[in-house]
Amino acid sequence: MTWPVFVLWALLLLSLFAPRWFILYFLMTSGVFGGLSLLQPGIAGNVPLTTICAAILIFKTFRKNLRSLLNIAFDLRKLGLLGILGLYAVASAFIYPRLLAGTVLLYPENGVGAVQFLAPTSSNITQSIYMLTSIGIAMVFGVSGQSPEFRRQFLSATLFGAAALLASGIIDVGLGNAGREDLLAPFHNAAYGLLDDTYIAGQRRVVGFLPEASAFGSACCGSLAFLVFNRGSFDGAARRWVVPIVSIGLAAMVYLSTSSSGYLGGIALLLLMAGTFATEFIFAKQMTQTTLTRILAAIGILLAVAVIVASLPHDLLDHLRLLFDTVLFDKSASSSFIERNSWTQAGIAAFWQTDGVGVGVGSIRTSNWPVDFAASTGVIGIALLGGFAIRMFCTLSFPDAAAGRFATGLKLALVPGLVMSAVAGTTPDPGIGMMLCFGLIYALAQKPVSEELSIQTRRDAPAQARA
Repeated sequence: MTWPVFVLWALLLLSLFAPRWFILYFLMTSGVFGGLSLLQPGIAGNVPLTTICAAILIFKTFRKNLRSLLNIAFDLRKLGLLGILGLYAVASAFIYPRLLAGTVLLYPENGVGAVQFLAPTSSNITQSIYMLTSIGIAMVFGVSGQSPEFRRQFLSATLFGAAALLASGIIDVGLGNAGREDLLAPFHNAAYGLLDDTYIAGQRRVVGFLPEASAFGSACCGSLAFLVFNRGSFDGAARRWVVPIVSIGLAAMVYLSTSSSGYLGGIALLLLMAGTFATEFIFAKQMTQTTLTRILAAIGILLAVAVIVASLPHDLLDHLRLLFDTVLFDKSASSSFIERNSWTQAGIAAFWQTDGVGVGVGSIRTSNWPVDFAASTGVIGIALLGGFAIRMFCTLSFPDAAAGRFATGLKLALVPGLVMSAVAGTTPDPGIGMMLCFGLIYALAQKPVSEELSIQTRRDAPAQARA
């Protein structure tokens, strides 16, 4: 084990006894250390820090309020569709690989190389745990997110995690330029195919403390999307100064990562920003000072960008053109794209070969999260998650304007992540980020309560009402 692993284990042990806000901050920062495994890979595979932090937060939230978890997890008026999805995902992981063994060719989740026939593997267990953990986080945020204090802590923790991600990229850039990449080795002990020293178009790919540039670029773009669309939910100096500064830094890191998925997510983010701006302008009942300020700011930014680009040396412009051609337009000719595309094609074939039943969670590896989820859970899983997502996006109403704006920001922030997962998702797990947003959107639609009441079962409520 490396020294960062010992430090993180010490913090995890401390979080068991510390207040719940400590593990919340830890959870929102844990993604920075994606290149670390907390256990020796030969003993238990790659154990993500994020999963352990999420499990501790679930335990600390519901250890004295198990009825709260059961109440929200299986009530169809609340998060019941997610609870049913969790049970079905586990059942599919244990039943389908045995029931359909030897009948479907696929790329196994824990395998490397050629296609194999479907069979039970250890990934059925690990991927089920990951999916249950993500769904459990949705329950935590669905219950605790009803507290305004918890929401403030979450926003602060998210901003702290985004700043830590930016700091890891800056450290990588600094050590890379100094020729001391070896100092980052303790942060990269996971048994992944690490791609932390590759170049594209003569430019070194920045990876931070993550296993590869694609993961780093996607993480930066996801954090950037959250900050951009939820800036108005932050308070005071954080909204005016910290969020903009961190956002600019994350945008730079997306560029330096040279990640095709990060670039596609960035394009989706820009399109969403333009769309929301145009919508506000077109449907504004009157030209407010805020609207006018935004218009002038947008025009100023566009002019500044145009002037900067026009003043760049021709050599640098040629380099930028080559970089974008390589990352976006010539990507389909690369060996990695061809390999990953074959994974996805096998996933689509597996879905149809099973008549839409699926091959079970943890059985198949693709390079497209929607395809992986569909091939793993089949039509039933699609219906459960799709029905829940439609409800979260389309049918909820919110008690006040602030809650509605926050929920809208969360929904918009999810879109770039979905775009990136469609070109780089290799597991069926929707992910902790998506699930906590869903849980928080549900919580925002409820009447705000105190932190204490938000995690109680309220067994005495009927008696109090009668009194």
